[in-house]
Amino acid sequence: MRKSVWLALSNVYRTIGYEKALKQLFDAGIEEVYPIVATGGGTFYPSKYRPQHKEFEGKDIVTPFVKEAKKHGIKVHPWIVCMNFSHPKYVEQHKDLYVVSKEGVSCVDSPPYVPYYKWLCPSREENKENLANIFVEVASNFDVDGVHFDYIRLPDVILPKGLRSKYEGVPDEDVILPKFDFCYCNVCRRLFKEEYGVDPMKLKIVEPMYGKWFRWRADRITEIVKYVYRKVKNYDSSIEVSAAVFATPKLAYEYVFQDWPSWDIDLYNPMIYHKYYAHDHTWIGDAVREGVLKGVNLSAGMLIGFFEAKEHVAEAVKLSEENGAVGVTFFVYPPPRPELVEWIKESLKPYK
Repeated sequence: MRKSVWLALSNVYRTIGYEKALKQLFDAGIEEVYPIVATGGGTFYPSKYRPQHKEFEGKDIVTPFVKEAKKHGIKVHPWIVCMNFSHPKYVEQHKDLYVVSKEGVSCVDSPPYVPYYKWLCPSREENKENLANIFVEVASNFDVDGVHFDYIRLPDVILPKGLRSKYEGVPDEDVILPKFDFCYCNVCRRLFKEEYGVDPMKLKIVEPMYGKWFRWRADRITEIVKYVYRKVKNYDSSIEVSAAVFATPKLAYEYVFQDWPSWDIDLYNPMIYHKYYAHDHTWIGDAVREGVLKGVNLSAGMLIGFFEAKEHVAEAVKLSEENGAVGVTFFVYPPPRPELVEWIKESLKPYK
């Protein structure tokens, strides 16, 4: 079984330090890490394609981490935030490349849900090319075993059930509101109209054509993934391409336009964060089964801070394996409570 964590690189850099963190992870049985190297606020290394995070301008905090991981024999899959990019300078210079709601409002002017929800439009060739360049840049700059998609989607048209009460104006039911429905920029509207003869801005959600419009947008995300995948594999076919995706194929498609079983990448890490969906930890096994039935390699993503007992972590890992997962990926290291590292260690002991 593959044993991995998503790792908050800047947090580790500022607090624990790479050597201590990687030793702790190695001792816990972790064999692979997904360190975040490009966030919605900028990169953690000097990039040709996106501005650096303001805290680390001129610094490369990725290379020393990769070197330290290799000392422990831990595989590294840099984690890249894709379509959600809120760096102020970039947003200001490229406002026309961001998504627009059904109300005709740019997410730059009125971000849905939270202030950093500024999303690049998946129909734009510039955005697709930029993302491919970043992935190849990371693959070529660092001694990596893989590269990892995150936020490879549109904004949530429907929020997971457990999150709805936290945000103003979000209905309790699975309904689509115009202010959360993206993207209706001029390019998306023109391309869809050329294909179907209809301006999507005029479609009502109950119309059958709206289903085609929904599918059309999901296909734009799929196109980006396949394009980036080809670029990475052309650079080095041995580099694994993986993605953090929503919990199940059905929820991912209906909530964030991810038709992830059709992406044909090497590994999927569905974020089966059970409390967001108003379930207990045993739902993780059900979600894994739904994904595995699509014929994909899947490492079950678990939000470690949601667990209330170490036995629950062990049970979730066991359920994942029994339902066909090839691994587990814990979010996030460093964890919110120090004892959680020990819980992870205990849960992985049977799989050494």
